[in-house]
Amino acid sequence: MLAPSEALVKARIYLGEIIPDFAAMEPKVEEMVLAPDSSEWKITFYTYDGEEKTSAATLAGLLRTHKIKKVVSVGADDGSLIGVRNPPPF
Repeated sequence: MLAPSEALVKARIYLGEIIPDFAAMEPKVEEMVLAPDSSEWKITFYTYDGEEKTSAATLAGLLRTHKIKKVVSVGADDGSLIGVRNPPPF
């Protein structure tokens, strides 16, 4: 089974290959979960759209901030790509 750090490296590589524009925005890891059956790692990456990467100092700034998330699933045993998707809205 892949160690968490190995799964994270694989996920970042897949992001760069599949969604290079998102990967270029240097997304951070929001969540990393091993599936209950231990078959896959699900890593949620996030970043902010445009120039709103800095913390919002006002309510208006906070409302303009658009957080973008992507979930990368990789096989827990071999690190193969299972999928890249948008997370559910809630």
